[in-house]
Amino acid sequence: MINQIRFLKPENLSQACEFLAREPQSMAIAGGTDLIVKVRNGLYPNLQVFVDISGLPLNEIRDGEKQIEIGSGCKMTSVVENELLQKNCPALVKAASTVGALQIRNLATIGGNSANASPAGDTIPALVSLEALVRIMGPNGSRELPIEKFFLAPGKNALERGEIVEAFLIPKRVTKGAFMKLGERKAHAISKINLALSTWQKEGKTVCRIAMGSVAPTVIRVPEAEKFIEENGLTLSDTQLEQVAELAKNAARPISDVRSTQAYRKQMAGVLLKRALKEIS
Repeated sequence: MINQIRFLKPENLSQACEFLAREPQSMAIAGGTDLIVKVRNGLYPNLQVFVDISGLPLNEIRDGEKQIEIGSGCKMTSVVENELLQKNCPALVKAASTVGALQIRNLATIGGNSANASPAGDTIPALVSLEALVRIMGPNGSRELPIEKFFLAPGKNALERGEIVEAFLIPKRVTKGAFMKLGERKAHAISKINLALSTWQKEGKTVCRIAMGSVAPTVIRVPEAEKFIEENGLTLSDTQLEQVAELAKNAARPISDVRSTQAYRKQMAGVLLKRALKEIS
């Protein structure tokens, strides 16, 4: 049986942090597409308070001189349809477009997708591949954290009591990007494995970032494969594609669970990387 849960509606972000710090058994909620399911399934038996942040000004995408700021309350649909992100962050746009059905994307927020800290979260590898920072607001003010340091373990993030994800900050640069995902179905499925690839030019040289989900306790980078691509370029021969795929397979540290086997995930890490490279080359 679900416990009676109170809702608190803060007037601003500072008050939201105050509520979360004051109430020991509380959680922030915005879209709630994942959180409500978990509550109904009894995963938070002691939860007493929802702090509803859906009405706070967290849903803007701002174009800065050196970085793009994506508010944590931005819906997946807003991410998909934003022209600035389509130009500068295609891997993130493609990842957001795979999150559930249209109805889910109209409610689910990018902040919630990351704060869940699921190794299978679809926007997380894309944000990692884009070298995003997480801006966190709390009772003691604001702080920023590289997104790779935000995830500590499955379902566990670096938020301290009273803190909320305020925004994601992405360096402003035109990138090529791809996002690949495997699930039980073509859509509306939790990823068995996912992979984001982002590349850009810096001082005439190719920079490459690869991030994989559902192959380790948290989303991981693949630095050996990144270096291989930076040294050999995006257009690779069949032999080179097999070499870089092997590097991705070696980096994967998956487990077997109800959604897939360890061996399948490891094999598909290489396959998805080859598909991503072919898509952007």
